[in-house]
Amino acid sequence: MTTAVKILAAVDFSDYSGDTVGVAGELAHCLGGELVALNVLHQRIVDELKFIQGTTELVQCEEVVAQRAASRRERLQVLLDQHGLKARVQIEVGVPWEAILDAAEREGAAYIVMGTKGRGDFSRTLLGSNADKVYRHSPVTVVSVRGEQHRNHLNRSRGAQA
Repeated sequence: MTTAVKILAAVDFSDYSGDTVGVAGELAHCLGGELVALNVLHQRIVDELKFIQGTTELVQCEEVVAQRAASRRERLQVLLDQHGLKARVQIEVGVPWEAILDAAEREGAAYIVMGTKGRGDFSRTLLGSNADKVYRHSPVTVVSVRGEQHRNHLNRSRGAQA
């Protein structure tokens, strides 16, 4: 018995998220694979909540993290539903690029699909810091989704050539 190819869609709810889910879904469909949708709640946020919790009884870190995870799970499910996709949804806490690579390894993913967004220096301008680290350290193929703006640019370029 062969196991289905697993596609890990790393979704950060940026402007690229819809396209990321769409490309990951297309890839899973073409390969007859299973789609796993992942969102990472940054460890930095949890650490800040723990610090605040230490200064006041008004904030309970575990409750806030559970609420945020539930909210992100719902948002991710809505995004999948908008694209007519079925996927296993995972919400992780950690450093995003590390959590993405850990999830890919744990799942046995053959592909990681993620959006890119620019921040900071030149390499980050092209990829985004988390995307850059995933690309540099991933043992599996990483598919970069550039988003609707790039697609519109390509369509205009193709139209001019016709």
